[in-house]
Amino acid sequence: MPSRRSVLATAVGVLPSVSAGCASFPRFRDPAGTDWSAPVPESGIPAPPVATEGVVVASGRHNGDLEESRLIAFDTGTGNQQWEHALGRMTGLVAAGGTVYVGEKRGANQSRVLAFDARTGAQRWTQTVATLSSAMTVANETLYTANGGLAALETADGSIRWEQSRIAETDFTVVAAPDDQLAADDGAVYFGDVDGVVAISPTDGTASWSWRPEQWEATAVGPVPVDDAIYVGGSGDVVALDATDGAARWRTPFGRGAEITGVRATESSLLVAESTDSAPSDMFGTVYELSLEDGSEWYEIRFDAPVTQAASTTATLVVGTDDGTVTWTNGASFFDRYETSLPTKDFRLGAAGKQAFAQTTEGTLWALSPPE
Repeated sequence: MPSRRSVLATAVGVLPSVSAGCASFPRFRDPAGTDWSAPVPESGIPAPPVATEGVVVASGRHNGDLEESRLIAFDTGTGNQQWEHALGRMTGLVAAGGTVYVGEKRGANQSRVLAFDARTGAQRWTQTVATLSSAMTVANETLYTANGGLAALETADGSIRWEQSRIAETDFTVVAAPDDQLAADDGAVYFGDVDGVVAISPTDGTASWSWRPEQWEATAVGPVPVDDAIYVGGSGDVVALDATDGAARWRTPFGRGAEITGVRATESSLLVAESTDSAPSDMFGTVYELSLEDGSEWYEIRFDAPVTQAASTTATLVVGTDDGTVTWTNGASFFDRYETSLPTKDFRLGAAGKQAFAQTTEGTLWALSPPE
């Protein structure tokens, strides 16, 4: 699976500790590098675990029912469960600044957003918005939620700053709810769709600029704002856009059949995780290291299986491959990578710092760290 959030589910109540609503702990062996493991709800396609302030939160369905979900929070260091909430139909999940934000579907194009204290699970506020809140991001004390509209909420109390049902450049449709289709920084809110990227004013929700290339199938990764550039992947290409006006600085193609699954910017380079199908019987994955200046390729790391997902942090890039391998890397040029093998291929990947969180569809959450 590429870097995408599943469309999830959310009725709230703190439950007693672990097992209510969880499947029995699958008897997987712990992979190398395991800090701890814990049982979590089973899910056909779980959202990637999210983490903030030393707490990681996993989500899943209760008894396989899309309309009944669970959030379970654990201490990232010890694995001790912190809290658990019963949810209805969840639409999106994000964590930042010690708060966990979750969307709950309330109608055809409406959701309720709930904010929880990451450490205690106490509800801080709730707000109803005219979007499905499938994609969410936080910047400058503002929570942005999208799908069928875009809303800006104050993180302090949930009050609505503004809402947009659509602008001329986009209708804010989230396809398969990718976790990085929506991003924000000091200058703008960035939304990636099937036609390219749109930048929106954080002040009033009006369009600032749009990038609409002639050939662009869909945005698969990004927008990812870093300094004065916006990086976006799709149609087998990675593009660097100027954050001021959306002008393309460079565009690097990876060939037919390539699928971009993640990016991470270092001080001088851009790491691009990519899944390649070069022939019907020869599938593999690659992490490329590109020049930030012009997008030219410096080095690459080749994997034996497609790179299906990636999680980027300020410390590292963590990639997951189709054979159940989890790999940490800070740059392809030095081959300073560490890896471990999970006993399953069906997992979603999150990360915080150098720690990776792998959640399986069968109901296991692993906290993993590379060797020092």
